[in-house]
Amino acid sequence: MNNTELILSSIQIIENNLNSKISVFDVSKELGFSTYYYCRLFKSITGYSPKSYILARKITESITDLIETDIRIIDLALEYGFGSSEAYTRAFHKIVKKNPSEIRKEGRINRQLLLQPITNHKLKKIEHSLDKEPEIVSLKEIKLVGIPFYYDLSMGNDLTEQWSLLTQNLSIIPNLKKPAEFYQMQFWFPTQDNESLYFFIAVAADKLELIPIQLTAKTIPAQTYFKFRHKGLANQVGHTYRYIYEEWLPSTDYKLPSHFNFEYYGDEYLGPYNENSISEIYIPIENK
Repeated sequence: MNNTELILSSIQIIENNLNSKISVFDVSKELGFSTYYYCRLFKSITGYSPKSYILARKITESITDLIETDIRIIDLALEYGFGSSEAYTRAFHKIVKKNPSEIRKEGRINRQLLLQPITNHKLKKIEHSLDKEPEIVSLKEIKLVGIPFYYDLSMGNDLTEQWSLLTQNLSIIPNLKKPAEFYQMQFWFPTQDNESLYFFIAVAADKLELIPIQLTAKTIPAQTYFKFRHKGLANQVGHTYRYIYEEWLPSTDYKLPSHFNFEYYGDEYLGPYNENSISEIYIPIENK
């Protein structure tokens, strides 16, 4: 059973226990995983933390009873494993942006805010977020100045804080290319476990001189790359990476000679929350 199948099994466990006080620990224990490992694996495959998935599914399933019956909110909360109406209301408001009593009074809800069960079909659909077939390109070396950091899956998929910090400090970086060119690199070490990842968010420079002490310089070597185009939300790019590395590349006659890949944000990048936004993914390759 591969990792995706294991996570789908855990989702079935969750779905079978939406009317209980099932916890992330309960699910990970049943699978024989540590809670830490299970949380990281679940998020890497689905895009959700298991806790947020459980809460979103409970709220989604409770909506019909909330709108179509007169069941008391406290009873509805207890039916779906919440300890109190307050706990249910807090979770409800976090997802729906309104209180249960407001939705009951309105008698309707924006269904786009709700989460239906994640299935294998949905995962496959998310994974194929490529705008077009990849192409092989050769790039000259790229000089970058930016901020490296360790990425933990529990941080979530939003790197807004890190990008904001970089953009606030652009004025102190000498020799920037104009117009500005933005990159995001992921890198790892040969002996590193598969669940760890380091990020480097950066801007291109003509030369690497007088780098401010709080920033770091790196040079991406001249090399041959597969160039992929991810179209969609930035927090879904992990699904695209997984498809590339676990399905697309293994079916080719190429091997990966380097321990990094990077993304470039050009004119077609419309921001992290635009579904039509396109970022370019570059993965170093050589023939087998």
